[in-house]
Amino acid sequence: MNQLENHPVRNGLILGVASIVFTLGLYLINPKFMLSWGSWAGIIIMVYFMRKSVLDQKKDNKGFISLGEGFKMGWLTYILGTVISTLFSFVLINYIDPSLIEILKDIQIEAIEQISKSFNMPEDTMQAQIEAIEDTNPFSVASLGIALPISFLFPGAVIAIIIASVLKKNVPDAKM
Repeated sequence: MNQLENHPVRNGLILGVASIVFTLGLYLINPKFMLSWGSWAGIIIMVYFMRKSVLDQKKDNKGFISLGEGFKMGWLTYILGTVISTLFSFVLINYIDPSLIEILKDIQIEAIEQISKSFNMPEDTMQAQIEAIEDTNPFSVASLGIALPISFLFPGAVIAIIIASVLKKNVPDAKM
């Protein structure tokens, strides 16, 4: 296995496990944390391991890393960690504690109601959105089949390119 595969695989696996532990901790403290603001705190863990992959590769390259190579390191780490974390969340929400689906729907409905009031959304539009939420499972295979690939681009690719841009250091003789 070459170095390109090593760092993202190792750090992606660690990211996945760390995300599971973090999610499980939030779930045990209060399931609402896991489905609301607490999930955003997990971004810190994600950025740490994406950055670590880039820095590990940069160290292997004697302190140099191109933008493209740095992007690959960070993005592949994100993809692997996110797939692992999403699989765990899918099992937790659909099989271990299905009541989380209703909690998630309640959080989404509260958000729709707040946004509707803030932007003076017509009542019928708000009700249509609430009905759509009530009729779907946001953690179904179909929903995740759409959301997961989108997350690879945003925030995954966006964060990876930012990390790579900050950490890149071209070999002095290399052309940009």
